[in-house]
Amino acid sequence: MLLNASVSIRQATSADWPAVEALLLANKLPPDGAREPGVGEHAIAGKTYWTYRQDSPRWSLRLAEPALSRASLLGFASWELGKQLLLGFPLMLLPLWVAVHTGLAPLRRFARRLHELELKQDLAPLDVDFRYGELRPLGQAFDALLQRLRQHRARERAFVHEAAHELRTPLAVVATQAHALVQADDAASRAQAAAALQQAIQRSAHLSRQLLDLASLDNDRPAVPAALDLAHFCADRLAEQAAAARGRGIALALAAPEQMPVRVDAAALHSVLQNLLDNALRYVGPGGRVEVSLQLAPDGPRLGVADDGPGIAPADRPLVFERFWRGASHDVQGTGLGLAIVARAAERLGARVTVGDGLARPDGHGARFELHLPASALGVP
Repeated sequence: MLLNASVSIRQATSADWPAVEALLLANKLPPDGAREPGVGEHAIAGKTYWTYRQDSPRWSLRLAEPALSRASLLGFASWELGKQLLLGFPLMLLPLWVAVHTGLAPLRRFARRLHELELKQDLAPLDVDFRYGELRPLGQAFDALLQRLRQHRARERAFVHEAAHELRTPLAVVATQAHALVQADDAASRAQAAAALQQAIQRSAHLSRQLLDLASLDNDRPAVPAALDLAHFCADRLAEQAAAARGRGIALALAAPEQMPVRVDAAALHSVLQNLLDNALRYVGPGGRVEVSLQLAPDGPRLGVADDGPGIAPADRPLVFERFWRGASHDVQGTGLGLAIVARAAERLGARVTVGDGLARPDGHGARFELHLPASALGVP
């Protein structure tokens, strides 16, 4: 038999049990509280013990263990768990850090490539291998953005070059005619030089005004819709052109309802109609006709300007809205910016412009430009 303060083990017969009980009491172990087989909890000398009892005909087993408090158990568990975590946490973090570091390597290369990009000189594609399919759309989106920037820069450079070229011609004429005016010996020569000088100045002023109009339409400021009556607006623009048309024997006509209230950017709409009328009056000869029409279609208001001039060949129609483009089938002077302004102003209006056949006559079928405004433009002035 082995006895101590917490455990009592005895192999004996049932007849020996009274002596065992006396011995258990001397060792402060619970003789009566552990009479039921199995696990229990008992107080001995003011302390709580966990007990276990198992009996057989030849022996009886009784165990007693001092009960631990919840705080002690929690402290023991925390200490043991903490030791394991201290050992395992670095081993767990190391492969995680390696995986994250390796996975983010393509993004770091991408960031370095963006940092090294010189927007003033280099707009080439980034050409970064992201390795992962989830990241490839990011690189493709940046390459597409750079492609648009390259195209925008090319257009700006071409525009500046062509604008300088177009301005150089009338300025050269101004300088030449001014010199001729100073050197003229008689009144007729001076009058001729003065007329040519005036014409060159007007052409330069017209080109400068169109360049400014195009620049104002190219900015990123949002459109400012205003309520107006489109029918009255068209009538006012025709009235402004009436004197010039009458002087050349050109008939102006308006086919429109009495009213058509809309909400649009008035400045952009003015640029569209003004340049379409200027273009028509420039190409229509004496005795010709220019007609402005206005109708309400299912998809929104439509504003048309048609003439009976020489017209535009079908092959040239996709090019007419390009800046500084002028057809080769006529000798009419122009800047090549009027229809480009129309196209840009139409974009600002959220509309589109189409070109087709105009008013038929024996020596030509004319041209017709039609502005398709969105249905959302309809409103109350």
